[in-house]
Amino acid sequence: MSETTPAGATRIIIGNRYSVDLDRPIGIGGMATVYRGVDLRSRRPVALKTLRLEYQRDPSSRHRFRREARAMAFVSHPNLVTIYDLYEEQDGSWVVMELVEGETLKELVQRDGPLPVESVVLILQQLANALEHLHERKLVHLDIKPQNVMLSPAGEVKLIDFGLAQRPGDHTEMSGGMAFGTVAYLAPEQARGDPVGTETDVYSLGCVVYELLTGQPPFVAPDGPEQKRELIHAHLEELPPAPSTVRPELELPAWVDDVIGWALVKDPRNRIHEARRFASMFRLGLEGEHSGNADHTSVIERPDRRETPTERRFRVGRRGRESREHARDSPYEALPELTEDRAGAMRRVYRSGGRLARRSRGIRRVMWRLFFVVLLGTLLLGLVVYVQRGPEALVEDFLSIAPGAETQVSVDRLNVRDGPAADAPLLGVVERGSTVRVTGLSEMSGEFRYWPVELGVNGTVVSGWVWDGGLTPNAWTGRMSWMQNVVEQGQEFRDGVVDTWDFLTGWIPGYVPAGERFAVW
Repeated sequence: MSETTPAGATRIIIGNRYSVDLDRPIGIGGMATVYRGVDLRSRRPVALKTLRLEYQRDPSSRHRFRREARAMAFVSHPNLVTIYDLYEEQDGSWVVMELVEGETLKELVQRDGPLPVESVVLILQQLANALEHLHERKLVHLDIKPQNVMLSPAGEVKLIDFGLAQRPGDHTEMSGGMAFGTVAYLAPEQARGDPVGTETDVYSLGCVVYELLTGQPPFVAPDGPEQKRELIHAHLEELPPAPSTVRPELELPAWVDDVIGWALVKDPRNRIHEARRFASMFRLGLEGEHSGNADHTSVIERPDRRETPTERRFRVGRRGRESREHARDSPYEALPELTEDRAGAMRRVYRSGGRLARRSRGIRRVMWRLFFVVLLGTLLLGLVVYVQRGPEALVEDFLSIAPGAETQVSVDRLNVRDGPAADAPLLGVVERGSTVRVTGLSEMSGEFRYWPVELGVNGTVVSGWVWDGGLTPNAWTGRMSWMQNVVEQGQEFRDGVVDTWDFLTGWIPGYVPAGERFAVW
């Protein structure tokens, strides 16, 4: 290390700036340890995170560690821990970050047991805000769990540990055939190594909310060598018991079961996609319960409402628990077995839905018909142009910057920075006419767009970020943009109306598009 006290001492100095007390670890994870420290320049208390000894010389572990720090250095949100600095030494890397006083949600639940719904809604809203901030910046967290959420004495929530964060659409990283992440909160697509997205974080968030309300995750398994595989199998194949049946003495409202159910759907295409929407559904349920307004949520009791299939399954499940003495001990306790024949009938009843869902089906049919009319008109218009002017009329030239392409610098002395921001560290300057290769997707910082590029400098390849306005767009040939825009606008119009109705009715029991199969509890 750059400066250390003699061997055996418990305090070291990192980078001539940060004092670290090795006797005071404040967190130990699977790959890293977090210590309490002090910034000697500002006298500000900080937290310093470093890889555990067995991972410090592993290149892939150090790469993920650096990636975490660099990804979070460009993120700033009240509910996300702030990264101050990254310091690398031959023997290890250190991330300097905000010191968050308080306890983790795991510690809170272990000490106090299940939390009231009102408290969970407040925690969920803050977590959803943090995740939405990440998702808007094209990052998914992939390690949402109670151990990674700090709660301050004032009730402020901080999401920490971004070691698994990556871009949506990428495949989950695997190690020894096993996905990284804590298996108790692992989404099915994450466990399979499939592409992940915002809905992956929603599933894990649903598992966390489930534990806050019941005191345990959706799936549990006995300790032992097969525990991880059993839990992964459960996430892939099993239906979790409804929260209200796990702790019936808590008398959780029925809407809690429904909302969590939509977050824990196995197929990510049918799951809630936005953390903010998940939190909004919880908030509306709580407001409806307190106000007595049944219209706030689909499952608040009202005299003229028929019992939904979801509620019927819970009611049957509660009766069944009294006659099945072993149910309490089963790690994969589920509601009555759903055979294929019964599942088909259940889905038909589920699709028939409530009054609002039935009324909205006609509107959805109209929107689909309107979309196909627009699409048919576009195709006919394209055919007329093709006949009159030939196939060359259906293509046009346009200018754009695209990943993987080489382009020229169009301004004098274009700055190359270490990140997509005007205040990122300066790596060098590129002169007008120089050739650079665009290596990935652009990112916005304030009003400006930045592209990741590679360029040769004195025989070596340098990677960095440059301002969009300093690059010369390349000429491309493609479909006529006006035709493409008509199609895309028709799709966006139809999707916008459908999404609006989905927001109002999509999570009501009975509102399930034909052909889709949901995990019906």
